[in-house]
Amino acid sequence: MVNRHPRITDIISGMILLAARGRDPMPLAKVHSILHEMKSHESILTGVRFSLTGAVCYSRDVDQAINHLTEGGFLEIVDGSAVVGERAHEFGGYLSGFLTNSQIQAVHSASLLFHERVRRDVKDPRNRR
Repeated sequence: MVNRHPRITDIISGMILLAARGRDPMPLAKVHSILHEMKSHESILTGVRFSLTGAVCYSRDVDQAINHLTEGGFLEIVDGSAVVGERAHEFGGYLSGFLTNSQIQAVHSASLLFHERVRRDVKDPRNRR
């Protein structure tokens, strides 16, 4: 195991990539706002910073995570939605290089909730909490 602390962008990257593994593309327009909603309930997202301007929610951390995933070939952006890239299967090995088993479980658990919220919001955009 590499001796370094996980960066918040690594954690967000893991959540996004695990959530994107479904068959349907994940609309990127929803990623920032759903992660912002989850932040108050998920301690793993404590370090994520968001800017709120009117109805727009933005996080540089989330943007950096998406860029990291696309540049690495783990994720592809097609028509404004994220789909799993060719190298997605390698990302778990990358994360396990510096996350503990409990941290990996926390990322996996949060990604399942994130995936559920993205899918629910895509089906009914008014279904907001």
